[in-house]
Amino acid sequence: MLSEHEMRRIAELVAASLAKRVETNEQMLNVHEAAKLLGCWVPTLERRTRDGRIPSIKIGRLRRYRRSDIVNIADAS
Repeated sequence: MLSEHEMRRIAELVAASLAKRVETNEQMLNVHEAAKLLGCWVPTLERRTRDGRIPSIKIGRLRRYRRSDIVNIADAS
């Protein structure tokens, strides 16, 4: 039986592997990059993400934003 630490480590490795696959199809931004592109603070981006106004992808503990979604939102502002 795996320990909690081992299970957490496996989950992180799987999440990182999935994130790499997603990033190869379309450029993905982390929360800091997306906030910078939108010209807002990270807490503002996180609040808008929770409200559903900004789409994101969550893989494990990682949250990523499609560059095209962020650019579209920035252009609409």
